[in-house]
Amino acid sequence: MRPYFRRVPRHTVWVLPLSVVAFVMVFLLILAEGDVRYVLRVLTRQDSSITDVEWKQHTSVRAATAPRPWPRAAGDCPIRRSLPTQNAQSIVVIHDGMLVCEWYGNGGAPDRPAAAFSVSKTVISLLVARAVADGTIGGLDLPITRAVPELSARDARFSAIRLGDLIDMRSGIAFSDDISFPWVDRDYPSVYYATDLAGTVVRRPRIASPPGPFTYNDYAPNLVGLAYRRLTGTLLTRQPLQRLWDDLGAEHPAEWCVDDHGFPYHESGLVVTARDLARIGQLMLDGGQVAGRQVAPGAFLDRSLDPADREPVTTFAGIGVGYRNGWWILPRGDGGRDLAAMGAHGQIMVVSPSTRTVIVRMGDDYQTNIQIAATLQRLADRLASVTPG
Repeated sequence: MRPYFRRVPRHTVWVLPLSVVAFVMVFLLILAEGDVRYVLRVLTRQDSSITDVEWKQHTSVRAATAPRPWPRAAGDCPIRRSLPTQNAQSIVVIHDGMLVCEWYGNGGAPDRPAAAFSVSKTVISLLVARAVADGTIGGLDLPITRAVPELSARDARFSAIRLGDLIDMRSGIAFSDDISFPWVDRDYPSVYYATDLAGTVVRRPRIASPPGPFTYNDYAPNLVGLAYRRLTGTLLTRQPLQRLWDDLGAEHPAEWCVDDHGFPYHESGLVVTARDLARIGQLMLDGGQVAGRQVAPGAFLDRSLDPADREPVTTFAGIGVGYRNGWWILPRGDGGRDLAAMGAHGQIMVVSPSTRTVIVRMGDDYQTNIQIAATLQRLADRLASVTPG
């Protein structure tokens, strides 16, 4: 007689793994407060990418009513062969206010905007400075809870945070870019993949210390943007950005990525051409003026260039860097300082006051941001050394 074996129905083979998957999904949904779209974004997209602009929603601003093409320098570009083109899409070099050279590849083009990622923070800082200068909002000493009182209801310590603390990344709000399991309850994806970003930055931020210590923080610029909307009834990335684009003489339209409710990703949402981004840097070399008109307020320039509070706040690859007013502060070999706006995946703008040079590099990364920025600094120095005058 053959031994009797109980046959296990085939469908039961899948019960255990399906049960595990279902349990994990329920667990993640609980952590994400039931936000299915957010959970799916985190699970399917994982880390950010330069192609995220293809699926994120966005708003647009048109080119300036009176565009101002960059004047071109005569002769060949003396540093063209040294440009860091690996994985780049666009590189623009401005010296003494003139377009010295530009390079495009890997899908890049003069009129093709690209994701600027955290370079957006620098632009947000400028937009806020303009709003303060024209009286649209109060100064940078304005407490964030004046516009977002829900924060103080959660934790009274939020009342000590000023707009300037948020712009300088010295708010005392905790933030981590860790994306380990269980993923959906981490700070970085909670902002970058948010479906309701305004709600997220009211509910999630937590206090780590009183204002003062530096903590790079994606909640901060979004709290600034939320405060602006509460105070004015509009968004920084709509009319204020359009006015800036007109004042700059921008040649091309720009976009700003927004969440499912139309609220901008203030920390990373700018989509811009390299030529037009360079105009922001040139403001720092021209006293904030374009064609004799004050575009960047003097207070913005002073606050960005003030030697006070420019000590290193963190170290990248052994290089101590500062941060103030939306700008990274890079050391120079001669003891001076350059400014840099840096975004994920190699979006870099270096502004060198001592050489009167702006270099913008956009695309995908091939080195760390600080390594790319150091390369651009060396190119600015070399360009100045071989350029007459």
